[in-house]
Amino acid sequence: MKRTITIILITLILINLIPAVSFATSEPPEIIGETAIVIDAKTGQVLYKKNMNAQMYPASTTKLITALLALENLELSKTVTIDAETPFTEGSRIYLLEGEKVTVDQLLYALLLESANDAAVALGKEIAGTIPAFAEMMNKKAIELGAKNTNFVNPNGLHDDDHVSTAYDLAMIAMEAMKNEKLRELVTTYNYVLPATNMQETRYLYNTNRLIYDEKTQIIVNGVQRAAKYEDATGIKTGYTSNAGGCLIAGAMRGNTELISVVLKSTDAGRFADSIALLDYAFDNYKSVKAMDAETILGEIRVKRGSINRVKVVAANAGYATVPIEASSMMVDTKVVLDKDVRAPVDVGQKVGVVEIYEGETLVGTIDAVTSDKISEGGLLSIIGLSDNTAKVIESIFAAIIILIVLLFVIYVILKRRQIRRKRQRRLERARRYEKIDYYNRQTRYNGNWRG
Repeated sequence: MKRTITIILITLILINLIPAVSFATSEPPEIIGETAIVIDAKTGQVLYKKNMNAQMYPASTTKLITALLALENLELSKTVTIDAETPFTEGSRIYLLEGEKVTVDQLLYALLLESANDAAVALGKEIAGTIPAFAEMMNKKAIELGAKNTNFVNPNGLHDDDHVSTAYDLAMIAMEAMKNEKLRELVTTYNYVLPATNMQETRYLYNTNRLIYDEKTQIIVNGVQRAAKYEDATGIKTGYTSNAGGCLIAGAMRGNTELISVVLKSTDAGRFADSIALLDYAFDNYKSVKAMDAETILGEIRVKRGSINRVKVVAANAGYATVPIEASSMMVDTKVVLDKDVRAPVDVGQKVGVVEIYEGETLVGTIDAVTSDKISEGGLLSIIGLSDNTAKVIESIFAAIIILIVLLFVIYVILKRRQIRRKRQRRLERARRYEKIDYYNRQTRYNGNWRG
């Protein structure tokens, strides 16, 4: 009997310990969200997908690209004066007033923490002048970042039948956004105090992403109840409307491996549970291996018509490969492929080749190989491949030779003149001697004749 009781107690203890040990599974999890994706944030490799290219309503995950455009086009310290229309924006907001003055930095905190729709409109208008013009910028930027099936019509994600995106597209946008250090700071901030403005008192803003802070709310992940907070979370943006359902772009990092997940059309609590399940699955099955450091010297290539005839080439950024968790890092290899030459002028960071990253025999990614120096066009001798420094040396030698020739010529002329003067002097002296001899002879003949 005692043995049976002991076994039961041990079993109960083990059951209670399971949530503390692991929430992950080696098999892809079942999630509530209708579409989802997990990518390696360093390589962009897709590690999990569920209808990842299906167009959905992105809700406030839209604000990620709004924030990115604001960071690229506005100074954080710039003051924005709120116009007459922005305060009437619907949905989540911080109740901006007409004529209120706030900085871009403050609007970004409102945008990404409180998910304020009015802050999104204020930023969009400040950047582009009108919302339609800003939407054009959003779509252009989305395409640049690899989006394939996205169409934005507003900066905040308020429902519009034409405002759509996909899990894949949002992951590509998030991957680029997370390269911005200021944005990374914003999306991991739990709360922010918006100081009093010219029209309102102090406001307190709180992040809507439970993954970064919420230890109280309980959710079910892979059948296990646990807190919503995810210890490794790096952000990034929530979204919810009645049409879009629960949406979440989530980020997390463990060691060298950083992941981004996107869940669309889930439930309010389900978006957090889905994201945790997906992140755990990816961390349990994959890892990032560094293949090369940024600024690694890759060699030199010839510069045609340059003031310098060779330029150093480096890796533009660090390179990674995504491999199965059990794989050895020795599987990852690189191959440098550089252009034969580049024509001047050359800018710093100019692409002149690639570094191919291989997992075994499979090409899994590339890094740009770029020039490390700026080189201007060279002089005349650069046509035959001589750098300006070499040309200057040659020119100096040539000039020295010319000077030497001139000096030798001058010396020759001087010596020649001296020689001519000496010859002339000798002729004069001979002439004088002949005159004296002739005179003497004449005198002698005269005197002889006279005596006889």
